[in-house]
Amino acid sequence: MTENCQDLKQRYSFADYLYWSLMAAVPLLTAATAIAAVSLLWLGVYLLVLLAGLLTLCRFFCSHCPHYGRSGKTVKCLFLWGLPKFFEPRRGPLGWRAKGLSLLAAVAMVLFPLYWLLDQPGQLLVYAVALTAVGMTLRRHECSRCIYFDCPANRVPVERRTGTGA
Repeated sequence: MTENCQDLKQRYSFADYLYWSLMAAVPLLTAATAIAAVSLLWLGVYLLVLLAGLLTLCRFFCSHCPHYGRSGKTVKCLFLWGLPKFFEPRRGPLGWRAKGLSLLAAVAMVLFPLYWLLDQPGQLLVYAVALTAVGMTLRRHECSRCIYFDCPANRVPVERRTGTGA
């Protein structure tokens, strides 16, 4: 049913975090350099948008994930490693509010730099290709083996979800 028949990902390693950090760095640095070429003040605003978006995602999306809910005082997942758990873990599916705020945060982080990238077609192309590569790689190699079954993007077939202990 899925092109990726690996076992479900029960735990992430620091190498997983490094890989995804490097993947995400390409569009982030591309956007940051496009904005910084025009204004350092707007670069600061962009960094605040990224921070606010990350905190919003942690609060309303990540806090429902089994990886976030594991014991310990820090998060160890593919995008967050070693950060303190600022929010209480929440079991169960995302409500409409959590989904909406998470989507809004992600869209804001992606769309904010477009104003500056539109003036620099080469960087806009790099940004678009890099974001597409991150999304497609995440979907193909993580969503098909993720234990966060309540995630809207989860692609693990129902028959593989039983007996995982998640």
